[in-house]
Amino acid sequence: MKFLKPRVIFSSILMIMLFFGGIHRAYPQSNQVSDISHIKKLLATIDSLETTDTKAAFVLIARVKKLCTTVNIDTLKAKVYSTEGFCNFYAGNYKRSALVFDSSAYLWKKVNHLNYFKALNDKATALMYNSEYNKALLTFFECMDMSKGIHNKILIGMVLNNIGLVYESIGDADNAIVYEKRSLPYKLAAKDTLSMARTYGNIGDAFSDKEKPDSAIMYEKLALKLYSSVHDKAGMSIALGDIGNTYLKKKMLDSAITYLLRGVAISQKLSNAENNANIEDGLAETYLLKHDLKNTMKYASLAEAYVPQVTDNEFLQEHYKLMYEYFKETGNTGRSFGYLEKLNAVNDSIFKQKINIQNEKIAFEYEYKQKKLEDSLVFQAHINASEEKAIASRNRLYVSLLLLLIAVLLAVIWYNRGKLLQKQNIVAQQNFALQEQKIRELENEKQILASQAVLRGQEEERSRLARDLHDGLGGLLSGVKHSIINMKENIVISSSSVEVFEKSLNMIDTAMKELRRVAQNMMPEALAKFGLEEALKDYCASSSTSSFKVIFQSFGNNLQIDNALEIIIYRIIQELVNNASKHSNATQVMVQLVKGDDWITLSVEDNGKGFNTDDLKDSQGAGWSNIKSRVEYLKGNIDLKSQEGTGTSVNIEVKIPKT
Repeated sequence: MKFLKPRVIFSSILMIMLFFGGIHRAYPQSNQVSDISHIKKLLATIDSLETTDTKAAFVLIARVKKLCTTVNIDTLKAKVYSTEGFCNFYAGNYKRSALVFDSSAYLWKKVNHLNYFKALNDKATALMYNSEYNKALLTFFECMDMSKGIHNKILIGMVLNNIGLVYESIGDADNAIVYEKRSLPYKLAAKDTLSMARTYGNIGDAFSDKEKPDSAIMYEKLALKLYSSVHDKAGMSIALGDIGNTYLKKKMLDSAITYLLRGVAISQKLSNAENNANIEDGLAETYLLKHDLKNTMKYASLAEAYVPQVTDNEFLQEHYKLMYEYFKETGNTGRSFGYLEKLNAVNDSIFKQKINIQNEKIAFEYEYKQKKLEDSLVFQAHINASEEKAIASRNRLYVSLLLLLIAVLLAVIWYNRGKLLQKQNIVAQQNFALQEQKIRELENEKQILASQAVLRGQEEERSRLARDLHDGLGGLLSGVKHSIINMKENIVISSSSVEVFEKSLNMIDTAMKELRRVAQNMMPEALAKFGLEEALKDYCASSSTSSFKVIFQSFGNNLQIDNALEIIIYRIIQELVNNASKHSNATQVMVQLVKGDDWITLSVEDNGKGFNTDDLKDSQGAGWSNIKSRVEYLKGNIDLKSQEGTGTSVNIEVKIPKT
């Protein structure tokens, strides 16, 4: 048996009410004209208050909606809803604003094509400001579907521009650029210079997100030119900041400083906290790259003052990352890790926001239709409350109420049954998902155990080979050397043969040194005798040459680590330093070991030629694969950063159980 959806049931209820309760109050014509005139005057007053005194505007809206129950003119009701929508928008209640604009669009759809288009655009804009991006896109595209009959070029350009902004907000830079560019001809035809400047700036932002700084700078400079032509100081400061930050991405630090200083000189005279913070943060980051710590702290402190006023998580992410790197550079470990914790919290918030966007997309269809139906029923209730109470109409009303009660009871029964089935379905899906998760966890545990066995076997085999080489072959070579020395002392040999004996002894010494070096690499003595830190210090010192310096630093607690884990961590750093020596053309490598209460951070940075990290996907070498497998075995996180010409940085963090 199929169950009726709540929407169908409530639609049936509405039809029953209209059929049986069609009661019309016979107002005199003169009273209706008076009410219409009064409503128009109140709407004009509300229009003057909606941006300055929304509280007073809402009081007047309540009066207007009450008066609307005395007249039955759809266009007038649509204007009332539109006015209420703008009041909610300027009051920051974007969700309510979108719902009210939807009611306005519903009424305009019957009578006026252009006003219906405007109401849909207003609704979509409110949804965009409320971060309901998927709903906003659907509504904007509904506008574009009917744009052929619209001759208002400014309005069409605005819709295209807004679509681009939505795509930029959800991280789809390609579509953002497409729709922003499509809006430009309409704005050019309308000679709207400021709007064109904003659009050029938005296109520049999208190219910057796509990691195409040259295209970004071109559009940002066009925006700066247009803002300058109309002397828009706020726009000029934003454009200068965008250009400077894009040069920063290109590592053109002097150009970045030039534009950012011009931008901050203008922005500090204005009251835009977010723009000031972005520019000052960009300056601080630029000076940090130039190792100018004094100016770094100067502008970072200025940006820090705006943090409580800024709600943009992307800015907070960049700022906390900057502060973390600054205090790390200056050796202030405590404050560095404090900002690292803030950075992790912001990263979590950004991740949750992305999840919310996906959830909003899933829930969109049901929620939207329910809200639309709810608003329609509320409006109908206002109409029913004002209908005349004549005797004949009252009888019909009683019949309607009786039928309505029956329908509501049926609706409640069907609705509750549907909700019960829905809950059962959700529980079944959750149980299935839990089973799938358990299966994946078991598979991961098997993989970890297999990796553990392989790594343990490798280290045991290396240890055995190292002992065999040292004790067996090493002892044998030592015995050969002593035998040759005894032979030399007990026989008389020519001067030419003495040289051969000496050369043979030297070759045996070289073989013994090479044997010790191989055994040391396979199982370092320092690691077994003195622990991880001393072993790494010894390895870094032995790896240094006159043209290749390996610097080792250790910070943090005296954390005790299991011998097996020490070996794995030693192998990871050994492989990273070996890679830098072979491939980077570096002159210096910095190895850092930072120990916390139950974690260790490994950092290996070189000043070599760098490389494109995408090339690792096609790499045939086993080095990077070995590093990744060891980190995965430790359940750690690895962060690789490298660009051609800027060196390479590898940071690894692993949880270490206390022993």
